[in-house]
Order: sequence, then structure tokens, then C-alpha cells
Amino acid sequence: MAEQDRYTFEELVDIIKRIRRDCPWDSVQTHESLKECLVNETEEVLEGIDHFRDTGDSDNFCEELGDLLMLVILQSEIAREEGAFTVDDVISGVADKMKFRHPKIFFPEDKEACSLSWDELKKREKNRRKRL
Repeated sequence: MAEQDRYTFEELVDIIKRIRRDCPWDSVQTHESLKECLVNETEEVLEGIDHFRDTGDSDNFCEELGDLLMLVILQSEIAREEGAFTVDDVISGVADKMKFRHPKIFFPEDKEACSLSWDELKKREKNRRKRL
């Protein structure tokens, strides 16, 4: 079995779509059925952080982040199938949120936004979403 050295994000999404389509277990998963997997993988990421901190060994931490990313993509693929949203919507949403919440970096000319605390920015961002 030949393996590729590196994969792109788009290739990973395509792999998850194929697994979702062709794997008997993955094809029947739902948002609800994957909840426990999300909890378990999140706990494993936390353990990976501790292991990395204690040993300097990043391999496990990297692997566990990959498992969590896979679940985000799988949940997004299920949502796409349902017509709710896509992984691109998830990416666009978090990118927009991060830019909005970091005005000192992305909008330094907006002195008012730059003077707001993190909590004030979060509140403004939530109000902004309600209006959209």
C-alpha cells in the first residue's frame, strides 16, 4: 500500500467524504452518535498536551489533534449532507470570528474596537451575528 508523504486539507476532506460514503460504520453515524467520540478525542488531546509538556514528545499530541480534526470534518460532512452547512462554512465562520475578535491585528485603525476587552468584543460579535 503506497502512502503519500503529505496531504492537503482538501485531500483530507475528500478522504472523509469517501469514508462516509463507503464505510459501513462511518456511513451511519450522526451528530448524536459522534458526541461520545468528540468527548473522548478531546480528552485525548488534553492528555497529548500534558505528555508534550512533560516529555517534549509532540508525536502523540499531533496525532490526537488530527483525530479531533477528523471528527470536525466528519461532523461537517454530515451537516453538508443534511443541507445545514459545509466545512468551508465552518472555516469561514471561525476566520471571520478570529479577525473580528483581534482588531488590534486586523483593524488597527479602528481605535474604538481596539479599546474593547475580549468579553466586549465577544458580545459585539454575537450581536452582529444576530443581525445577519
